[in-house]
Amino acid sequence: MTSWITAELDQLNQEQRGLAERLDAVVTHVDLPLLDVAASSARLDSRSFHVRFAHRTTPQLAIDIDAPGDGEFIVSYWEEHESFRKGDAADGRVWPFASDDPLQATLSLVEALLTGRIELHVWRRPLAIRTRSFWINDEGESELFLRGGTVGPYFGWTRTPDVYRFDYTGE
Repeated sequence: MTSWITAELDQLNQEQRGLAERLDAVVTHVDLPLLDVAASSARLDSRSFHVRFAHRTTPQLAIDIDAPGDGEFIVSYWEEHESFRKGDAADGRVWPFASDDPLQATLSLVEALLTGRIELHVWRRPLAIRTRSFWINDEGESELFLRGGTVGPYFGWTRTPDVYRFDYTGE
């Protein structure tokens, strides 16, 4: 395991340990010069395993992964998040990365975020923030895969979205 894993692996359940090991494999096998290892963390809080990848130059590009240990995985990036559970495919949920396994879907999204394959478009409105997540396919084209947002009073208005390209590779 890399030095950013601070949780005791023997305290993690099987799915949390699998997440830790496979995230470690991604970090080990992909060159991520913009990953701030000192500011990144992996720890067990109460019963939930939490991993944070910190970006070296752009704090807004942090990625959080939570595994409460109940078969659910949650990936959060900027104002957006996506939850993966067993049975999502049967419920008609589709992602650009095909997988019926919630752990594999989680890892695919995290790797896509780390390697510059996800763009988040953010519109600020007086009463809400609207977000759209785009997957950058193999041809370099954007494909919408997630719509979201938050409600609340916000100052400012944007006619065009702020675009955040998640990329820890520096390319």
